[in-house]
Amino acid sequence: MTDALSPLVALDGPTKWPSANARLLGLGAGLPVNPLDRLANFSADEFERFALEWADGYLRNRLHGVNDIQQRGGAGDKGRDIVVWFGEPGSASRHWHLYQCKRYAAALGAGKGIGEIAKVLFYSFRGDYTLPSEYWFVTHRGVTGEFQDLIDNPELLRAYVTENWDTHCANAVTSKNAVPLEGEFADYVAHVDFGFIRVKQPLDLINEHAQTRYHLVVFGAPLVERPPPAVPPSHVAEAEQGYLAELFKVIGEMTGTAISGEGDFATNGTAKNLFERSRMTFYSAEGLKELARDQMADARYFDDLLGEFRHGLYYTYSAPAASGYIRLSETVKAAQAQQVSSSVLKDHITSPDREGFCHHLANNGDVTWCDDA
Repeated sequence: MTDALSPLVALDGPTKWPSANARLLGLGAGLPVNPLDRLANFSADEFERFALEWADGYLRNRLHGVNDIQQRGGAGDKGRDIVVWFGEPGSASRHWHLYQCKRYAAALGAGKGIGEIAKVLFYSFRGDYTLPSEYWFVTHRGVTGEFQDLIDNPELLRAYVTENWDTHCANAVTSKNAVPLEGEFADYVAHVDFGFIRVKQPLDLINEHAQTRYHLVVFGAPLVERPPPAVPPSHVAEAEQGYLAELFKVIGEMTGTAISGEGDFATNGTAKNLFERSRMTFYSAEGLKELARDQMADARYFDDLLGEFRHGLYYTYSAPAASGYIRLSETVKAAQAQQVSSSVLKDHITSPDREGFCHHLANNGDVTWCDDA
């Protein structure tokens, strides 16, 4: 038997959900919707997107030994939606899990469920692929009590499949011909351990999705109150070297001396105040970045916002200036006045953040304050 014979489809990273900003901020949306209710009301396309987010954000990162994840749903998938491979190709430990992700109008019943199982039994018997070590039903409404009882007792499930093959399975395997349960195939089914069939309960599915960076966007949980920004550490961090190198050039122009570190202007009150304020505002903006990363699980919201300021401030920081300090101060003034229209972080931006954005731009190499000599 081979691992798989059908063409592979790369698992693309899911795109952003529409109206993410309003959902995240919780503005004008009324009372929050229970996550189980929201999951049950997803359209087919929304549930497909949700399943991809779960596979990409949870299965890939939380299951031990994952080698590859493949999306197989579609014509010719032979009963496979999402395939998770463990172990290197060709290794003795190579095995796979199958996640059958379906949006049914109601809880998945036994008749429909065994029709899906029949596909895997037939194609693994025929040698199209090996039998998965685990087969998971992933639905937005779960399974019926009857079907769950059968899954909880593998021997009862085998008996149910065998007794109801002609009714629910024979015509469910392919759209061309009925597949009878007879001969070597019947013997194969009789010896399969049906304990590999599992159900991903909807609440577990939501809880696992909650551990991905996509969750707050989908379910609209409002952002928690922003904590106070961190106090700059007593020693300059490696992550500060970029903007401080630019700041030292500014201070060098101000003092008329070459600056290589804080000790070179320790007795100059103006320069020291500028240095300390710059660090404070840099870390204030860093706190906003951490809010995006930790509360929204996606630091790209901060990156997008910083990009908006980079474009909005361009004609200020690129304009001729009599000194580096003037260019820095004019850019900070412009940053304080810049309008922010669509960022999900909009209501959390403070005045120190706006000044800190300028130093973040310098830290990234997007801005220089002093003209080259």
